[in-house]
Amino acid sequence: MKVTKLFLCFLISFFCFSINYKVPQFTNSPLSKNITEKSFNVYYKNNLLFIKGYNVNGVLKIYSIIGNIVLEMNIQDLSSLSIPINLIKHNMYIVRIKTADNTIFSHKIVAQ
Repeated sequence: MKVTKLFLCFLISFFCFSINYKVPQFTNSPLSKNITEKSFNVYYKNNLLFIKGYNVNGVLKIYSIIGNIVLEMNIQDLSSLSIPINLIKHNMYIVRIKTADNTIFSHKIVAQ
């Protein structure tokens, strides 16, 4: 009796959820275009952190891989920026940029 009830519940749930239900796609929304068009190029070379993006104000934070804050600063123009900073070679860091419109970009870098 228990097996038939379980099988009946399975059949009902299978038919209820197997109707042609389409998951909404957000790839053509204006919000997704703004996020993909606005991006930053971040890299570290010769004790300089280079950031190339677009002209916006924001907060730049650099974290070590274990979560310690290495650097935190407010930036007025993120379009072309070079910051002198000494990072330990062969360690991984996370660069987090939070813009004035509350968009957050995260990049992983390895100090070379």
